[in-house]
Amino acid sequence: NKKRRAGRYGKTKLKNRNFRFFKPPQIQDPIIRQNWDPKKSPAVNLANLGLNGLPNARKPRGSEGTTSLTNASSCKAIELYDIPVSDVIPKQTLSQRMLPVSIENQQYMAKCFEKHGNDYTKMARDIKTNNMQHNENQLRKIGARFLLLDENQIRVDIPESIKDLMVSS
Repeated sequence: NKKRRAGRYGKTKLKNRNFRFFKPPQIQDPIIRQNWDPKKSPAVNLANLGLNGLPNARKPRGSEGTTSLTNASSCKAIELYDIPVSDVIPKQTLSQRMLPVSIENQQYMAKCFEKHGNDYTKMARDIKTNNMQHNENQLRKIGARFLLLDENQIRVDIPESIKDLMVSS
């Protein structure tokens, strides 16, 4: 009786749940889905797409100058991703283009700038004006965007202490 309670007899084994070949990965991109072979390893599939499947793997000593990609000509890495031509990535929505800083954040930063000027450390420590409890880096990021606004994007009164810092004024 004690041996039965200890679990010596009648242990059930779990089924092997390795459905690697039966359930292929759910890939959303149509180009990658078309070129992906579920019977091959991910490293081989990435190499077929023209990407490095094992970026941290060491190369053999004699193969510094030679790279061998099999079937890399069928699909290039450049074809997979839409790379913008310039460094400036366009804003996605109309509201982001029209107002890079929201009206609430403009009011918030105007109040903080009015009291503390350009000192972000004091802004972060003041719990009355900084009631959202942004840290110094968050305030610096919002403040930098606020100082770069054009005249048509500003919706609040600018404090006199930072008018010289504004780009458009």
